[in-house]
Amino acid sequence: MKDEITKYIENQTAFLDLDNISEVFTAKNIGLQFEIKRNTVSHYLNQLNEQGIIIKINTRPVYFFHKNAFETQFYTLSKNIYRSLDELKEEQPLFQKRNDMFSLLIGNDASLARSIEQLKAALYYPENGLPVLLTGESGTGKSYMVKIIYQYCLANDLIKEDGQLITLNCAQYANNPELLTSHLFGHAKGAFTGADEDHKGVFEEANGGILFLDEVHRLNAEGQEKLFTYLDQGVIYRMGETNMPRKVSTRIFFATTEDLNSVFLSTFIRRIPVQIQLPSLEQRTQNERLEMIYNFFIKERAKIRKVLLVSSQVIHLLKTTPYQGNIGKLKNVVKVTVAKAFSEQKDAKHIHITIYHLPPDLLTKAVFKASVSTEENINIDETTTIENLSMKKKPEELRIIRTYERLLANFKKSELNITAIDEDIKKEVENLFDFLLFETDREKKHELLLFMTQYVRDTLKQMESSYQIIFNGNSIYAISYYLFQRSSVRWQPEDVEVQSLIKEFKQAVIQTYPMLFQYTERMLSIIKPRLDIEVFDMDLILLTLYFSQLGLSRESNFAKAIIVAHGYATASSIANVANRLLGKNIFESFDMPIDTTPQKIAEEIVDYTEKNDVSNGLVILVDMGSLKEIYEYFPQQLSVPVMIMNNLTTPLAIAIGENIQKSINLSELAIHSFENNKPDWKIIYPHKNKNKALLTTCFTGIGTATKISKLLEKSLPINSPLKVLPFDYQTLHEQKEKETVFSLYEVVGIVGTANPMIQDIPYLSLEELISGKGAQHLREWLMKDLDDEKAEQFNNRLIRNFSLDKVIDSVTILDTDKVMAEIELFMRILEELTEQKIKNERKLALYVHVSCLIERLIRNVPIETYSGDDTDEKCRKEQLARIKEAFSVIEEDYSVKIPNSELKYIHDILFQKLDLTMIKEEF
Repeated sequence: MKDEITKYIENQTAFLDLDNISEVFTAKNIGLQFEIKRNTVSHYLNQLNEQGIIIKINTRPVYFFHKNAFETQFYTLSKNIYRSLDELKEEQPLFQKRNDMFSLLIGNDASLARSIEQLKAALYYPENGLPVLLTGESGTGKSYMVKIIYQYCLANDLIKEDGQLITLNCAQYANNPELLTSHLFGHAKGAFTGADEDHKGVFEEANGGILFLDEVHRLNAEGQEKLFTYLDQGVIYRMGETNMPRKVSTRIFFATTEDLNSVFLSTFIRRIPVQIQLPSLEQRTQNERLEMIYNFFIKERAKIRKVLLVSSQVIHLLKTTPYQGNIGKLKNVVKVTVAKAFSEQKDAKHIHITIYHLPPDLLTKAVFKASVSTEENINIDETTTIENLSMKKKPEELRIIRTYERLLANFKKSELNITAIDEDIKKEVENLFDFLLFETDREKKHELLLFMTQYVRDTLKQMESSYQIIFNGNSIYAISYYLFQRSSVRWQPEDVEVQSLIKEFKQAVIQTYPMLFQYTERMLSIIKPRLDIEVFDMDLILLTLYFSQLGLSRESNFAKAIIVAHGYATASSIANVANRLLGKNIFESFDMPIDTTPQKIAEEIVDYTEKNDVSNGLVILVDMGSLKEIYEYFPQQLSVPVMIMNNLTTPLAIAIGENIQKSINLSELAIHSFENNKPDWKIIYPHKNKNKALLTTCFTGIGTATKISKLLEKSLPINSPLKVLPFDYQTLHEQKEKETVFSLYEVVGIVGTANPMIQDIPYLSLEELISGKGAQHLREWLMKDLDDEKAEQFNNRLIRNFSLDKVIDSVTILDTDKVMAEIELFMRILEELTEQKIKNERKLALYVHVSCLIERLIRNVPIETYSGDDTDEKCRKEQLARIKEAFSVIEEDYSVKIPNSELKYIHDILFQKLDLTMIKEEF
C-alpha cells in the first residue's frame, strides 16, 4: 500500500500547480482515494517523509509532494519539511527554466527536438488537433511519448480535465474485423446475436480525451477503412446504427514498428498528416544514452533504497553496447544488473556495481568494443538527479551559465548599482576565465579551437590598428576559449523579469564603461559572421567586464618583455601566471607551433618591436632549442639592447618581471634573476600513513606471481585497503629492502614460490597456503585491517580459492582432473625408480609446477635456460635420468618433449634445500 501511495503522489506531483494547490495532496484525499483510514495514510506519509521520498508542507491542511517528481518539474529542494508554501517557493532560483512536460523527455533538446516541435504543431492545430502516427523500432518509447502527450494536453488545457487516455492494441483484433468494429465504435442493442444492450466503443470512451491505437499495422485493409469516416468527418457510427452519426471529439494517435508503404493503405496514410519517427537507441546521442542509464539507475536506487556505487566500466559498456530492444532492453539490463548486485550485497550499506554484475550476453557483445572507458565512477543517493550527473560531463557550459546567473543576481542585489559590486564582479569574471583557460578539456575539438583563435587574433590586430590600443596575448586565448565553450550554451531565459534585468545590466555597463563596451561591440561584430556565432547581451556584458580588468593601454619606462615558447598555449599560460603574481602586465606572449622556423619567430618579434616602444630594451624569454638563435635573423638596424634567455620556467619569468620593475640594466637583471632560480631536485617517499601491500613472487617469472595475486585479491573483502602486488623474484632477491616498493608501501608479507630473504618481512610459501598450514599466518598479517566478520569471510574465501584444484585451474587451461591424474602417475613412477618417498609439501609443489610445465610444452614455449646452480651437475646426472624416465608417460600422452633445463627445475623441487619448493612459471 505504501508503494501504491508513493506512485500515486509521484503521478499527481507531475501536474502540480504551485499557485493553485489541489486537495489531492492531503492525507484526507489520499485516504478517500485508496479507501483506507486517514491516520493510516498519515503514518505511511510520515515514514516516506523520513526516508526523503516525500516532502511535507506543514500548513492546514498538510500537503505532501513527491520529492524527485517535484525537483524534475521545478527545482532542487534543500530539505524535506517546510513550514509553508511560501518557504518552499523561496528556494526557487531566480533563473529557473520554465519546463513543460516534453522537457521530461531525454533528448528533448537534441534527437527528439524536431519530433516535439511537430507534436506541438499537431496538438495546437484548431478543431481537436491533427492525427499523429508515431513510427520507430520496438522499445523506442512510442507508448511513453503518448503518455507525455496526454499529460501535456491536460497541463495546457488542450483536453477536458476529465478527459481520458484510452489505449487499444490493434493486434488483438487483426483477424476479427467485426470484433474490432464493436470495440472501436460500439454497437446498438440487437446489432448482432448476443448484443443485449447498447455498448460504447473506445472512441466514445475517449471523447474529450486521447485515443491511442497501438500496433496499428496489425489492422487489415478492412480495419483501416473503418477509421476513414472519423478521420474524414469526425463522426462515428455504432454497429446497428447506420443512420445515426455520433460526433466525437477525441485526439487520435497511432503507433507502428513497420514500414508505412508495406502494410498500410495509401488512402489511410494520406489521412494522417503528421508522421513522426522516433530514433532508435543507436541513433540517440551518447549524452542521451548516458542520461537514460543515469535515469534507470536512479529509479532502481529508489526501489532498493541504498546508495549505488557504479563503476566507470559498467557505464561505458552500457552506453556503447547495441541493444536489440532499444530503450526497453536497456532498462531491463540495468534492472537485472542492480538486482544481481543487490542480492550479493543486500546487507551492505552501499551497493557496488561492477562488470561482474552485468548480464553475460551483454559482455559477449561488448567484448569486441575494447575501447578505453572515458566515463567516471558515479555515486547515486537519494539526492542524485540526472541533471547533477549530466552536468559533470559539461562543466564548461555549466560554469558559464552559473557565472551569468551570479552576475545578474549580484546586480539585482546591489539595486542595479555596478560600482557597489565592483569587487564581486571582478572576482566572478576572473574565476570564469581562469577556469576556461586552465581547467577545461580542449582536446576533443582542438582544430575548431585553433580556427577560432586565429580569427580572434586577426580581429584584435585589426582593432589595435583602428583604436590605437594594445591587447595582451592572453586576451586572444581568453576570448577564444570563451566563444568556443559558449557556442554550445543555449541560455535564453523566458522569464520577463530576468530579460528586463539583463537589459538594465547592459545599460549600466554601457554607462560605466562606454569605450570598453564600444570595443567589445565592435570586436564581436567582426567575429560574428566569421565564426557563425550568435551574439547575446550577456556576451557583451561579460567581455566588457573582462576588458575592464585588463587596462588596454600600458605605457611605462620599463624594458619590454616577451615570452616565446613552443606549444599551443605554453607561453600564454606562463605569461598569465607571471603577470597575475606580479600584479602588472609585464609580459607579452608568443605561442609557436613545434615546426615553426627561427626566421618566422624573428619576424613576429620584429613586428612586435615596430608596434611597441622598446627604446628601454627588450627581454626575450625562450623555452628551448633553436629559439635562442633567433637573434641571427634580426635586422641590422635594430638599435635597442635585446636580452635573450633560454630554458624558460615560470619562477624565472616572475624573477625577471620583478627585476624589470626595478629598472636595473639588462646584464644585472639576467644575473640576479638566474642565480635565484637554479634548478633543484629531491625524491620524497612517504614515511607515515603508507598504504599496506602484500607481495607475491615466483622464482621463474612474474606470470604466476600475477595469478597468485589475483587469487589473493578475490579472497580479500570488497574495498579492502590492502594492495596485492606481483613482483619479480630476482629483483627482490638482489635489491632486498632497497627496492622502491618498500619505500612506497608498508609491506606486510610475501607469498610465493621462493623466499627472497628480506629482513623483517615475513614470508609464506605457496605450498603452505595450499596445504592450509600458512592460512593462520596470513590472517595474522592482515588482522589489523579486518574485523571479526571480514576475517571469517576472508578465511572462507581463502580456503575456497587456494584449494589445489582451484590453483591449478587458475594457472592452466588444461583439464584439471586429467592433468592431476597424469602428475600423480609421474610421481608414483618416480618414487619406484628412486626408491624414495616424495614428501607431501613437495608433491603439492609438483602438482602446480608440472601442470604449468605441460602447458608450456604443448604451446612449445619451454624455459630453455636454467638459472639455478649447475656446479654439481655430474652428481645429479643419475637423478635427472630417472626424472626423465618417469616423465616419459606425460611425454607420450601429450606428445611433447621435456628439455634438460625443465628437468633441472623438477630436480630442484625434489631435492633443493633452499625454499624454492613451489616454482611455477610464466607461460
